[in-house]
Amino acid sequence: MNDTITMSALYKKLKRKGLQEEYIQKTVLPSWWSTELNDKPAAVLEGAGYIAQRLNIDLKSLLAEDEEPRFKPLPHTKFKYHQQNKTGTPNIAYQIATKVAEAVAFATNLQFGSLPSDSSEMRSEILAKHSLVNLSSLLDYCWEKGIAVVYFHHYPKNQRKLTGMIQWQGNQPVIVLSSGKTYPACLAFHLAHELGHLALGHVKQGEGILIDEEIKEDSNDQEEIESNQFATYLLVDRFDNCFKRHNIYSSGKLREKIDKIIKKEPTIDPCAIAFNYGWHTGNFGCAQKAVNEIDGSKDGHEIINQFLEEQINWDDLSENQADYLDQILGE
Repeated sequence: MNDTITMSALYKKLKRKGLQEEYIQKTVLPSWWSTELNDKPAAVLEGAGYIAQRLNIDLKSLLAEDEEPRFKPLPHTKFKYHQQNKTGTPNIAYQIATKVAEAVAFATNLQFGSLPSDSSEMRSEILAKHSLVNLSSLLDYCWEKGIAVVYFHHYPKNQRKLTGMIQWQGNQPVIVLSSGKTYPACLAFHLAHELGHLALGHVKQGEGILIDEEIKEDSNDQEEIESNQFATYLLVDRFDNCFKRHNIYSSGKLREKIDKIIKKEPTIDPCAIAFNYGWHTGNFGCAQKAVNEIDGSKDGHEIINQFLEEQINWDDLSENQADYLDQILGE
């Protein structure tokens, strides 16, 4: 190891991996880090330890002058792309997401319970306790079943992102959601999609990671098709694509038709119906305008992490662990 290592040298090495200095300072280093420590070898060594731990980088490769930083290998991982002939992986994003999932699993220490493989059965279980299926009731269901859920979106700029991820940490699954579309109904669909992967056995208990780079209606991957169907029926029941024979020219007209559906089936989130219309027709402008008129809040990410914060065993965490989770929750 180089005894005169500086943060400047580390930043240069990390930049070559696509990790900018600003990102390292704001997101990776602990909150107490100061630029005054940049040229103090002992402090830099400690800082390098935090960087390696939070980015899943081999510490020796980070410190060695003659090596490039090297990510540690991950468990068996399934990558789900919009179109499955796509090459490459969002390497940096999923390395970061796996460490987020690991921290959340340690801080919550849940006992996983089995999930029904039938979306109608899961829907009935949720409605036994809640008046409708939406983001909040899905989150409550997940936590009751021993599934931790976290929202994390703070990835490096100009890097491929991911939309959702399931990671088995021991016998506990953690779902990471990362979409920049933070309408509660949007994130509810993504959460329901990941629940579909779990319920349908697309990633087996205790076996690795499944990453959805994107979640799209026209995916050509069979497991993605199955999880989309699972999520759709979980959220909107029999009213999938219920306006396919209707001519809808405005958000007002769409809302009128949604109101009629909700009178028949008040257990459905009206915003889920609106986005379902956009999903099938491609008319997302009309769907989004209708959602804004029904409930324009975009606080789904906050709702997710509020649930998480209430579940964390803060007293059992070290100062370093608590600091890292504060950074995750505080984005």
